[in-house]
Amino acid sequence: MKGTNRLITLILISLIVSTSAGCFGLVPMRESLELMRGEPIIVEIDEKTNVSYTFQSAQSESYQNTSTFEVTESVSELIIYVRVSMPDPLDLSKQIRDLIYDTTGVNVSTLSQEARYVHVKIKNPNGELFYEKLASESIEPVVEVHRPPLQTGTWTLEVEARGYGFNIFEVVEAEDNFAAIITVTSECVKFTESDCVVDELN
Repeated sequence: MKGTNRLITLILISLIVSTSAGCFGLVPMRESLELMRGEPIIVEIDEKTNVSYTFQSAQSESYQNTSTFEVTESVSELIIYVRVSMPDPLDLSKQIRDLIYDTTGVNVSTLSQEARYVHVKIKNPNGELFYEKLASESIEPVVEVHRPPLQTGTWTLEVEARGYGFNIFEVVEAEDNFAAIITVTSECVKFTESDCVVDELN
């Protein structure tokens, strides 16, 4: 309660000084407001661009996606994450391959000979290639961290892929899938709870 009374008193004194001293009163008024705001802190904001897909057709199908993300002068890190999963049809037992053929009419043994790939490209605002990853089989997650200097502006994430997938009676599941995630980390000066708030779009 005492803290509230002190705050009200401080505001009233600031108002009296600012109105009685004209323009010169703005200086102590501003200083009083700065004191009430407290010490600023630096917080990090992560904005993600996520392109992921799971193939669910027994026949090989293609996929394409182009997304953009912004890089500003306040960006401290650009993190690239790529993961690809492509089960080997030859790892399945003959009984399961026969079941897939009887159910879907697809000979999975021949699928291993078809084009299956994930091609990820990142281009800077000038359209120059900054990052590229091409995978035609399963790979462990790949993570790259890039720090300034980074060119400011609108960057482009391009993904082109081809694969297949099937899920039979929740018993046999072999679905090609991938994820390409870009995380842009920016630094922001925070005074109040409403500062540095970013809408979660992804």
